[in-house]
Amino acid sequence: MSPHDDAKVADSSSNAGSPEGFSVESSSSSPASKLSIPSYTKILVPHDGKEASDKALGHAIYLSNLSGAEIVILCIIQDVEKFEGTSVDISQNKSTHSQNSFELDIKGELVNIMEAKIKQCTEAGSKNKISYGIRTGHVVHEVVRACQETDYDLIIMATTHLDSWLHSIFSETRKIISNIRTPVLIIH
Repeated sequence: MSPHDDAKVADSSSNAGSPEGFSVESSSSSPASKLSIPSYTKILVPHDGKEASDKALGHAIYLSNLSGAEIVILCIIQDVEKFEGTSVDISQNKSTHSQNSFELDIKGELVNIMEAKIKQCTEAGSKNKISYGIRTGHVVHEVVRACQETDYDLIIMATTHLDSWLHSIFSETRKIISNIRTPVLIIH
């Protein structure tokens, strides 16, 4: 770093060029805790099998490697019939005896796909634990429910609807964000 570069660094911290009403405090007495720096222990990545979701997963791997966070890949199936080679076992929770207490157990090709995705993440350089979940239902409801059931520090999602304000208003990503309190990183 040259002396000229040092001057630039020093000038950038002065208040001379600061916007009105904005000040930079250089006092060592102000606690750094005023700035909330997040720490990640568990990152959720909803994945629909598309390239955009793989891009979101790449960002999750990077942040996981920096923070040591576990990555949870959430695959949500809206139409189970589309998956050949996948069996669905339905059982009722006997303790509740409610008609809505059915559980789906998905086995077969879908599990193999998720295991292959974890292997792909490891080969791409992921250093931390990666797990997956498979759910059936509507994407918005299942991601919101996953956030209610587990304390995720961050959700990394892909979206393709940021190019138009009309699509953006009605996107699945927008609906999820408005129903959770977990921070969301949107990858476009």
